[in-house]
Amino acid sequence: MNITVINGTEQMGCTFTMKEMLLSAMGVGHNITEYYLPRDCPAFCTGCKECFLRDISGCPHSKYTVPIWESIVASDLLVFTSPTYVFHTTGQMKTLLDHYGTKWMAHSPEKPMFRKQAVIITNAIGQGMGKTAKDIKDSLDFWGVARIYVVKQALFQAKWELVSDKTKAAVKTKCGHIAVKIKSKKRVVPHPKIKILFHIMKIAQTMIDKSERKAGRGRTKDYLHWKENGWLDGKKPWED
Repeated sequence: MNITVINGTEQMGCTFTMKEMLLSAMGVGHNITEYYLPRDCPAFCTGCKECFLRDISGCPHSKYTVPIWESIVASDLLVFTSPTYVFHTTGQMKTLLDHYGTKWMAHSPEKPMFRKQAVIITNAIGQGMGKTAKDIKDSLDFWGVARIYVVKQALFQAKWELVSDKTKAAVKTKCGHIAVKIKSKKRVVPHPKIKILFHIMKIAQTMIDKSERKAGRGRTKDYLHWKENGWLDGKKPWED
């Protein structure tokens, strides 16, 4: 299995240790590629819209964003980690996700995403983990990721060595259960929510195209992407 890990911080503390627990539960023999933020993508999205008008290859930060995206597309499992910072994901994680807005289903999603699984790992001393996970899950949902799991745990400590044995055991158990679910899926099929989002976006593309043609404008890049993939003619990205 090809696994890409996006670490939302360069710190090798609590979140890093939780991620290591998951990878350990996945077993051996996997090809794992890891990125650490902000080291591997230090640049903020500038809103130039080159990715929407052309592709992410036109991004002024493509030397960072393109290799990471290619790794994501080539992977079977995606792992996103982020501690909770003021009830949300880290700024550097948000910075990376901002660069891939064009890959949302409302624009030009990629077919391989609809057959992938992903895990979001987050923790907090107390609360806010739900919002942190949602910050990341919003992008994964709209990329079309088929199955998304969340490992979240209130640790009540800032350092792993101070976390109670009971809490550490709870994290290990959660990671183990999710690893079993991931490995048990011989054929990954999107969650019904993802299928519904796809069909809503399909209708939206048709409506936008009619509006553009009525205004005397050409077809959009997004519409052509959907058309070329056959998604406007009955094909579905999760079907062979």
